[in-house]
Amino acid sequence: MALPEPKETLISEREKIPIVERKEGEVAPEIKDYITKVETAAEISLPQPVTDDTGQVIVDDVAPTKVKITLPLTEEEMHRGLHYKIADSIRWLAEWCQRLIKIAHGKFIYRGAKV
Repeated sequence: MALPEPKETLISEREKIPIVERKEGEVAPEIKDYITKVETAAEISLPQPVTDDTGQVIVDDVAPTKVKITLPLTEEEMHRGLHYKIADSIRWLAEWCQRLIKIAHGKFIYRGAKV
């Protein structure tokens, strides 16, 4: 059984859209000042949360909070745990802690460490 031939559609000359090529990075002078302001603008904070007609909060002021992550291992336990075999659960816990350290970038403390 043969497949049907695809139908070709003809587009008239007036339906064709001209292709306009624009260079990237080309910004009008009146827009350039606005873009600079947005890029260098400080963090936006809302004076009060945005609510809908029923009073339910839609957008709350999301200020970044400084979070300290307490790891479930001490520093010594973590270093020892990284030298265990892959089949041991302590190795997986140490690897997970190491991943948190990489993600948190200094926002963590080891278990038992004094703050």
